[in-house]
Amino acid sequence: MIHPMEERYRTEIADIFEESSRIKKMVQVELALAQAHVDQGILTQEEFNRLFKSKNKVTVELVKEIEKKTHHDVMALVEALTRVSRCDKVHIGATSSDIVDTALALQLREANQVIIADLWILKNLLLSKAEETKSLVCIGRTHGQHAIPMTFGMKFALWAYELADCLIEINRMKFYGKMSGAVGTFASFGENGIHIQAKVLQNLGLSVPLITNQVVSRIFIAKYLFQLIAVVSIIDKMAREIRNLQRSEIQEIAEPFAETQTGSSTMPHKRNPVLSENLCSLAKRVRTNILPALENISLEHERDLTNSANERIIIPETVILTHFMVKRMTKILAGLEFYHKNIRKNVQIDPAIFMEKKMVELVTHQGLGRQAAYSQAKNYVSDEKIDPESYIGLSGQIILKTIEALRSN
Repeated sequence: MIHPMEERYRTEIADIFEESSRIKKMVQVELALAQAHVDQGILTQEEFNRLFKSKNKVTVELVKEIEKKTHHDVMALVEALTRVSRCDKVHIGATSSDIVDTALALQLREANQVIIADLWILKNLLLSKAEETKSLVCIGRTHGQHAIPMTFGMKFALWAYELADCLIEINRMKFYGKMSGAVGTFASFGENGIHIQAKVLQNLGLSVPLITNQVVSRIFIAKYLFQLIAVVSIIDKMAREIRNLQRSEIQEIAEPFAETQTGSSTMPHKRNPVLSENLCSLAKRVRTNILPALENISLEHERDLTNSANERIIIPETVILTHFMVKRMTKILAGLEFYHKNIRKNVQIDPAIFMEKKMVELVTHQGLGRQAAYSQAKNYVSDEKIDPESYIGLSGQIILKTIEALRSN
């Protein structure tokens, strides 16, 4: 094993991108094309039945063996399917990208369904945390400094809102295949080419593009990866907050820590936020994949091969690592610990956090101008003890409104 995604960061989605799964989906596309050719009278039903019954005989080992001779993965697949089915009417009219891009769309659609399901779990967990902590007053921080009081529920509700927006966009994603021939003109399929493409893609449950060249436009892949990377960046944000609030001098919350877990090999007292740090580290890696995805959009003429090699890396890597990060953050939040004593202590460290409250009171109750009140507010705060709960604004209403809105869609 070279890439840690193979084991350390592997999720069930990895199975979808294994070579055996890819080959099965390519065979599935070839069969969908063959079925369309039956409708056109190019194949007989008996010939199609031979192809269909042989689909599971096309193995990775067989395709790889043939590929040593052809040096072409799709031609190796076509020869393997022809050999095991004893039917030579395979791949009629199709170019390699018709099969490869359509199989990729099947992989992405399947993986996307898994990601959506686990994103829903994470979003709903955030909403539950928001509800549980809607009245848990804490200090808000801006620029790393104490600002004014808020509640922990605001943090969780905001994260849920951000993820929910990504979920909407991910749900809207369309996965396009193609069956339009060498440069997208349907020349090899004749007058019924548009109908054949529609038949193939509809049978596979994929979206039908208005137009392609030899490949499906890479703008659609880049847009999908961007949405996943947006999710990754939100998880990165959450993990950073947990890490910072777990600092020894703050210690308001902490990620779960197993009873037998070791924090440091030399300092027994350490409880390092390694799960959150791991997510921040992975986010740095995943975000870099958007650059080649964007560069893949500008292929030369009707296509070149400069997208192919990097897509074999960036697509499964982005999808699998995004899913891993979603599942890990769900685990962190489910076991998150709160240190209520420290939360109360930190919100009361500096009475200056109530200067804004006093400034507004001087303007609204005593008629001072805003600038004069701004200058005088600090003289009042130093001598007056103010309950933090009295200055959390509409936090409770905001949280409940957010929970209601996000649980209903």
